[in-house]
Amino acid sequence: MRVSILQPNYIPWRGYFDFIKQSDVFVFYDDVQYTKNDWRNRNLIKTQDGAQWMTIPVDDSHRISKHLLIKDAKIVQNGWQERHLNLLEINYKFAPYYGEVRDIMVEAFAQHKEFLSQLAVSLITKTKDFLGINCHLMLSSEIGFTELSPSDRLIAICKHLGATEYLSGDAAREYLEVDKFGGIKVLWHRYHERMYPQLWSGFVSRVSIIDTLMNCGIKTRDII
Repeated sequence: MRVSILQPNYIPWRGYFDFIKQSDVFVFYDDVQYTKNDWRNRNLIKTQDGAQWMTIPVDDSHRISKHLLIKDAKIVQNGWQERHLNLLEINYKFAPYYGEVRDIMVEAFAQHKEFLSQLAVSLITKTKDFLGINCHLMLSSEIGFTELSPSDRLIAICKHLGATEYLSGDAAREYLEVDKFGGIKVLWHRYHERMYPQLWSGFVSRVSIIDTLMNCGIKTRDII
């Protein structure tokens, strides 16, 4: 059984969903330190003028203490949902699957989640289900082992879930203690991004999967 563990991001890019697609169990690493202005609360969409950020405002007033966990980061409710939906309408209203994808966003926003990770997980789950990806999703905060070092905790989670393989990001080669995984095989995720039809001229890579969904709909599953 293959397990992967990543921090929850706001409508992440296709490479993130490739992790999910290649895994039997995907764990949201939601009880590690929150980092400001990272992929946790923002992502890029393609516009006529190039890539543009869509950012969820977060109350990170306690971030300086380095004790703010992702799962505890609260959303600032200042009407950002309407602004994001307006951005999507301006930039994607002529996309072939605009209506279907907008419905996913509207449904998630209507839940008025208090915490950032709750919204991120909700949107990722809805997208996974829309694409028919068969993978079980879990939260690290519901598994535990927080007293362990980072590498030891990943191993403990994998063993707890009965993993035979652990799918890791390639950047982790620099610090992951592979020898400690014992009988669990460590696999390195390498993602080769494929091009697809986009609105406006040229191709912009590494934008949110929202762009792919708007342009390709359910076919996004085959070009992740």
